[in-house]
Amino acid sequence: MKPRRILTLQDTSEILDFATREKALAVVTVQQDGSWQSLKCRFLEQDPKQRFFVLDYQSPSDKPLPSLRAGQYVGVSFRRKSRKVLFPTVVEATGSFLLDDGSNIPAVRFRWPESMTELQRRAYYRTPVPNGANLLANLWAGGRSVRAAVQESTLHVITGEAKDVSCGGALIQLNQLSPPNWTADATVGVELHLPDGRPPLLTDAYYRGARHDPPGSLCLAIQFVGLELMLDGQTVLQRITHCVQQFNRLTFATQPRSADHRFRE
Repeated sequence: MKPRRILTLQDTSEILDFATREKALAVVTVQQDGSWQSLKCRFLEQDPKQRFFVLDYQSPSDKPLPSLRAGQYVGVSFRRKSRKVLFPTVVEATGSFLLDDGSNIPAVRFRWPESMTELQRRAYYRTPVPNGANLLANLWAGGRSVRAAVQESTLHVITGEAKDVSCGGALIQLNQLSPPNWTADATVGVELHLPDGRPPLLTDAYYRGARHDPPGSLCLAIQFVGLELMLDGQTVLQRITHCVQQFNRLTFATQPRSADHRFRE
């Protein structure tokens, strides 16, 4: 399934109504000081006539929350049945929300989204890269915003190739024996060469740590971030989805059939 772009008021209203009724868990992504930060919130209210929705603004731990202010652009994603919904929006106001029991909790009001992108959640399942398909990758600390400095060779670039990929991230096998000294959840820039004959995909990602695959090769796990806010985010998701679907078909086609299978083409 290709990413579906939702533009109608009725569809958007039905989706946000579902999220509010289910008190769905949303991930809000915001860019601050050149890095990405995320917080988890619950849907509290939505009003299609006044064109806003409300999320709570509470930390489940002592970890400080990213600051949100009126006029700030953020990305929102949440699960809806077997799909994942993503969209950009704008903070309208911060304040509190009155619960049914009479208590107040911190909350944020957001602008009604102009459009949404909806994906099957299976697009987020890691798909192995088949033999013969080489997805070359370049990684560097600091994200997309410092790419110019990377091109001028003033920053260190990590090279390798993807061993698996999804719309959520990838596992990159490195061409070196030791991992970079990046901190967990640091923002990194990613240049990924997909097998579609187009220019490399360029995006931001969280660094999720180093590990060794079964053959013992050093790999880095990355999680794509900020696609909701990118001008070409829909195109990026379409390219990754097409790649994942292609790899799934190739993997299925090369799997041996069991002698017990009765179906034949």
